[in-house]
Amino acid sequence: MTTPSRVRAGLVPLAVVAGGAGLAAVFATSPGLVAHVPPCPIHALTGIDCPGCGMTRGTMSLLSGDVSGAIGHNALMFLLGVPLLALLWFFWLRGRVGGPPAPGWARSRTALYTWLALTVAFTVVRNLPWAPFTVLAA
Repeated sequence: MTTPSRVRAGLVPLAVVAGGAGLAAVFATSPGLVAHVPPCPIHALTGIDCPGCGMTRGTMSLLSGDVSGAIGHNALMFLLGVPLLALLWFFWLRGRVGGPPAPGWARSRTALYTWLALTVAFTVVRNLPWAPFTVLAA
């Protein structure tokens, strides 16, 4: 028998997907919204691109169907972060509906520290002022 908490837990991912579809529909019909995103406050104060710089504009680009624009705003988030989050969400959802638990790597401290190290390295590299690295700037 399915418990009410399992039913509610199963509705959360559906609500997230429905909300994302709704946002995608809004941005697909209003392509100029990316230009109206305010700048990152850290970048405005320091001139440094933080690891999150470009995520809002990138998300808006992704929702409007511009994948290359999303990658251009924040390459780390849209080449590694989004697929990783989708995979972890899948493992979580599978575990909530009675499937096998997430693999060990998805719950390990090593995976977390690796992600943090990649984020720090990306932040340093995207702020280097030389030619191949300037492409990573938000």
